[in-house]
Amino acid sequence: MAETALFRARARAPVLAPAKLVLIESPIPMRLIVMRHGQSPSAAEAGVKTDHDRPLADQGRADARRQAGRLAAKGFLPDVILHSPLKRAMQTAHEVRKGFGDKPRIEEYEPLSNELRGEDLFARLTADGRRAGLTMLVGHMPQLGELAGHLTGVSMGFEPAGLVVLEASEPGRSQVLLELPPSED
Repeated sequence: MAETALFRARARAPVLAPAKLVLIESPIPMRLIVMRHGQSPSAAEAGVKTDHDRPLADQGRADARRQAGRLAAKGFLPDVILHSPLKRAMQTAHEVRKGFGDKPRIEEYEPLSNELRGEDLFARLTADGRRAGLTMLVGHMPQLGELAGHLTGVSMGFEPAGLVVLEASEPGRSQVLLELPPSED
């Protein structure tokens, strides 16, 4: 009998209309570490047939680990490292991860293969939902320079293992939080 009374009480409760789903663009800016791969020899010097297979040089490995240490010392520890499918970028990403103590997860990200323009890369990152946390991108010039320029409104170039930390609010108005050339201490 108690169950029947409870059922009747619920049956008389007002029925709420279903909520409408409204998509709102997130006001949270995207935080990015944008890094060019470390130094690598030419395909001929490396003895490989394609640009895709060029490996990192020893200096490129050392620079990548050093940059990770410098970022960590300044409080920038990425949640994820996305890298180009090209070998030198993948190796740079793995060296950076070692420098962070193997903490961030790492993923190959095809849009970083240097085939998209910088503004198209940003659109893809946004469409893929990459707004939460701090995302590190390891890729190539000219794409990364175009991306940084698109976001800040200032032309940027990256030497091997050079990086910039951005708070990407909207194209042309994003803020540079940190710029680290590989040679600066």
